[in-house]
Amino acid sequence: MKIIRFYYLLILLISTKVFSTGQVPDYLIIDNDTLKIHSNPLEPYFEKNPIPDNLITMRSTANWRGYIAYFKFVNNNLVVENIYKEEYRTNSEGRHEDFLTSIYKDVFGETIDFPCDFYTGLLVCPYGEILEYVHMGYSSTYEFYKLFEVKSGVFIKSKEMTGDEYSAFKLEHYRYFKTTEDYKIEREKFKQVMNETDAMFAEDVKRKSKKKKSSSKENSYLKQKEAEYHQNKMLDSFMFQFLNNYIKTIDVPKKN
Repeated sequence: MKIIRFYYLLILLISTKVFSTGQVPDYLIIDNDTLKIHSNPLEPYFEKNPIPDNLITMRSTANWRGYIAYFKFVNNNLVVENIYKEEYRTNSEGRHEDFLTSIYKDVFGETIDFPCDFYTGLLVCPYGEILEYVHMGYSSTYEFYKLFEVKSGVFIKSKEMTGDEYSAFKLEHYRYFKTTEDYKIEREKFKQVMNETDAMFAEDVKRKSKKKKSSSKENSYLKQKEAEYHQNKMLDSFMFQFLNNYIKTIDVPKKN
């Protein structure tokens, strides 16, 4: 029963898109490198300025947002170098081929190097070998990381880390995150998903409980506390694994 419940919780999390199948990343062009970004800097902009529905013609489980954006720094300012939509066509052999079409002018007009002054956060750029693959969001762990701190679109500083150092860094940030109001908000979202999962199985539990004789020695209070303990533990596990937007700076903030 626990395994089945976990499976359906995972499906519900996937349905929220934020925690979906391993995602195609955006990219940061810096010096002679093009690095993956384990975040999507344009999402805050598109929340207020949505891409026209008819512009994105293809979405997949590996790219819920429907686009791939390329960024770079110009005079220490983060800008959009280009943005593409994913499409496919049938070749002469009858096979589907994926390709990219620029939608830069459709989204940003004639503005060259569209400024990302709306973005504040950390650009987490993994590279090297994958140490641990997780088929969901940007949860896989890599051999090395380059971190770029950005505030209102302006580059602040950068730092390089090994995979182990980044894992420890993320854990330290998460411990701080748990002391904030934002954590409470995110936790309620996760808790709601978990409660929805419980509702899905309510009838199944009732049906099975009819087949079992209730024990007079059963302590309902202790049973409830145990359930709450396991729920809290699972909530923290999911949040730590799948969230990364709480990491805004290279330096971990200090508790007040």
